[in-house]
Amino acid sequence: MILGIPRERFVDERRVGLSPAGVRDLVEAGATVYIESGAGEGAGWTDADYEEIGGRIVFSREEVLGRPDMIVKVLPPNAEESELLRDDQVLMSYLQLPLARREVFDDYCERRITAIGLENVEKEDGRHPVRRAMSEIAGALAVHAAVEYLGSDKGGRGVLVGGLPGVPPASVGIIGAGVVGTTAAQHALNMGAHVILIDHRVAPLRDAMHICGQGLQTGIINEHNLEKMVKFVDVLIGAVLIEDYPTPHIVTREMVAMMKPRSVIVDVAIDQGGSIETTRPTTLSDPTYIESGVIHYAVPNMPSRVSRTSTRAFQNQVIPLAKKIVIDGLDKALKEHPYMMSGLNLYKGEVTREAVAKAFDVPCKSSSEVIQ
Repeated sequence: MILGIPRERFVDERRVGLSPAGVRDLVEAGATVYIESGAGEGAGWTDADYEEIGGRIVFSREEVLGRPDMIVKVLPPNAEESELLRDDQVLMSYLQLPLARREVFDDYCERRITAIGLENVEKEDGRHPVRRAMSEIAGALAVHAAVEYLGSDKGGRGVLVGGLPGVPPASVGIIGAGVVGTTAAQHALNMGAHVILIDHRVAPLRDAMHICGQGLQTGIINEHNLEKMVKFVDVLIGAVLIEDYPTPHIVTREMVAMMKPRSVIVDVAIDQGGSIETTRPTTLSDPTYIESGVIHYAVPNMPSRVSRTSTRAFQNQVIPLAKKIVIDGLDKALKEHPYMMSGLNLYKGEVTREAVAKAFDVPCKSSSEVIQ
């Protein structure tokens, strides 16, 4: 089997599908692995690093996308890249297919692509390993970004997050008690901040308190609590993520206008539309803007800021799946791997995930119908 690892082309994206160590694992499993020249540079790996362990460097996007049997990417192919895919390929990526453009979806179907959405892969215990890894990184980075932009030199309020004896710490409000929100709460508490975490549900708040300790203040999302929180906090982190669907705007434009001047918003959910009405996507090279006197940080690919760590965390979950396909072939791997089937969005162009079928108004077939 031939695998392709293309260079990621999203603006400021520095991650790569596999590190040299990951490529070595798949080469030893019997794969021929093509890596597009320069694919690993953003994470600190040279073409020579890949060649030393048996990878093959290719110099054209057409070859790395059009020749392999399977493509491994961090982010989904854009419209130009999807046109270069060949018939009957396997695509393994953080797909978010229900949010894709129609022409990209149509390209996948016409080319009979088998698409495995790594964010949908679910283990027996209900956890999503790839999504969890990226969410943990994003939660930590949300706090680091907030700390940076609270500084007076960045236009912020000039508040030291942990405070000092006789000087209160910064107050951090977090909306959403999933992996992102809980990780952000942990990091902010470890820095000495006063942290308020709110969610629609009591159960994840209970879990977050168990993880973070009694220093965490919690509440239920409602208009009263939201308005009270936004007026009080120095930092507001949007961490509401809904699988397969756009994130609803929980904080309104009017609420943002209630916030303290030069406070900071970090919207981690911006890649799915954002949980705060005033946020719009920014980039790592130009990450902020000011609206209603509030600094907004809304970078969709935040984990790219720590590209080496993110790549390794990503591939730790990807390699067992890719290796199973390399060794056993696609159909056997889907049937026998304990949780690979949960990530299947398309099988040879047939839609196998209900959310995808609903998004594009097409029929959905069960995996048992399409895999013989």
